[in-house]
Formats: sequence, C-alpha cells, structure tokens
Amino acid sequence: MSKKCRRASTRVFVVSSLDRVSEQFRDSLCESRESSGGESVTYRNLDIRLIRALQTDARRSNRQLAEELGVAASTVGHRLKDLEERGVIRGYRPVIDYRALGLGLVAITRIKARGEALPNIVRSLIEHPHLTHVYEITGEFDVMVIGRFADESQMNREIKSMLGLPGIEGTNTSVVLDTPKEQLDVELALG
Repeated sequence: MSKKCRRASTRVFVVSSLDRVSEQFRDSLCESRESSGGESVTYRNLDIRLIRALQTDARRSNRQLAEELGVAASTVGHRLKDLEERGVIRGYRPVIDYRALGLGLVAITRIKARGEALPNIVRSLIEHPHLTHVYEITGEFDVMVIGRFADESQMNREIKSMLGLPGIEGTNTSVVLDTPKEQLDVELALG
C-alpha cells in the first residue's frame, strides 16, 4: 500500500501509492523533503521548477536538469513522464525567429461571425497555414486570429480568403508595428 520516496539529504519519507492519492494530499505528504540546496521541495514545486528550467532550455538532459534542481536524474525522468501523461507538457519545440525566415509581418484580425457558422469558421481558420493563434473571444467580435506573413500583399490575399468563408460578416485587421514583448511562456509561481 505504501512505498518509500527517494532518499533526500538524510531523511526518508513515505508516500501512499500516487495513483490513489490526490495531488494536494500527495504534496502535503512530501512537504518535508529537502533538495541538496536545503529548501523544502514538494512534487508541485519540483514540477514548477522543472517546467521553468525547460522553458529556459528544453534541450538539457535529465542529468543536467537533476543537477540544477538538486534531485536524482530518475526523479526528473519520472516527473517529466507524469507531466507529459497529464498533458501539462505537450511537446518540445524550438523557438523560431520568423523574421529571419522572411515572415516579419504580424497581423491581428478580429472577425464577426454569424452564430451558427462559428464552429465551421473556427475549424477552417485552425487549418490556415499562416495563422499562429485562433481565439474565440467575447465583445464586439467573435474570433481573433494572429498571423505571420512575408509582406502586405500576402497578408491582404490571406485576409480576403478569410472573408470568403461562409458566415463571416466582417473583419478588423491591425498590423503590428513593434514587438516590445513576445513571450508564450508564463512565469509560474512556486506554491
């Protein structure tokens, strides 16, 4: 029914089978675990620290991550597997400079749609190769998309093709002039 958690510093602690224990209870059972740095580590805190480390550089090995986090490489492997299985980590991708690839024009388009047509419009937009984001939103517009284009003429062609989708009643497009901050990652707080 119970199994020992890995030895951390000089303490050993016991955790019930993780399959049968809620996240909150599991975290409270492991509160006393110490990393090599002497700070208290819960699975939740370790997961967040692991995600932060991956956000900085996802190419590091489990051993390198373990050294940084002060845990065993096998612990990193288990936590990664758990995060992947739960869908928290959905993949590992390079950070691409699209401007360097000739896709420096960013446009934000808001779309008004007839209610019954919205699901079909969203499905069509998701398949659009130049759109990086498709959001259903509240307010005056129903959908907001962000796209990357080579130039104004390509953007214009793509927006006109969107206007041809059945159920679109109108659009409003803004071209991004400058990008003071573009960050997909959110800084996660330990807790």
